Amino acid sequence: MRGRPALVLLLIFALGLLLGLGVNALFFSEPILEKQDTAEQAPVSRKDVFADADVSAEDIELVQGKQGSMTWKLLAKSAKYNQELGIIAVDFPQLTAYFGPDRREVYVQADRGEVDQQNDNLTLYDGVSGRFGDMALDAQHLDYVGAIGKVYLKGGVTVRRPDMTVQAKALEIDLVTRQLVAAGGVEALLAPEGLGRSPLHENKE
Repeated sequence: MRGRPALVLLLIFALGLLLGLGVNALFFSEPILEKQDTAEQAPVSRKDVFADADVSAEDIELVQGKQGSMTWKLLAKSAKYNQELGIIAVDFPQLTAYFGPDRREVYVQADRGEVDQQNDNLTLYDGVSGRFGDMALDAQHLDYVGAIGKVYLKGGVTVRRPDMTVQAKALEIDLVTRQLVAAGGVEALLAPEGLGRSPLHENKE
């Protein structure tokens, strides 16, 4: 009979040990963490984004309007539409846009571009060239933001007018006020007769 108390104590000890291990595992185990991929992800190329395009077309025309008036139209030799992103990739786009009460025309062409028609945004790049009134422009990249009526040019920007030539790394054009803001290594050559009426502001940061 003396063996029973010893057996009972052994069972209690074993049960306590199991309970202790269980509680320790429940409250003090390392939390489950999602595996973090620390490797840098390669940027998705334009080719990859539009590899499985939902719609493809040749010789297309896109038109954007506001309050019954056309604000811009874009012609392109080919286009691919990514429905998930809501973006249309275009090749050899030609953009014609109209601004202000006098419907001043802006014309720009490039080798490639992307159109977010729902948000009235356009991006043209590679060999960008165009005209705005009496100005001619060249750049590598153009962003048009329809909501605020502005155009941003980047990469070897050159703007020419009869009274001036401006070169800069970047240029902002307000299509409503027709004001230019140049930034980054600005070089301007102004004709004497045009010094008093140029809307150019320089920012040499």
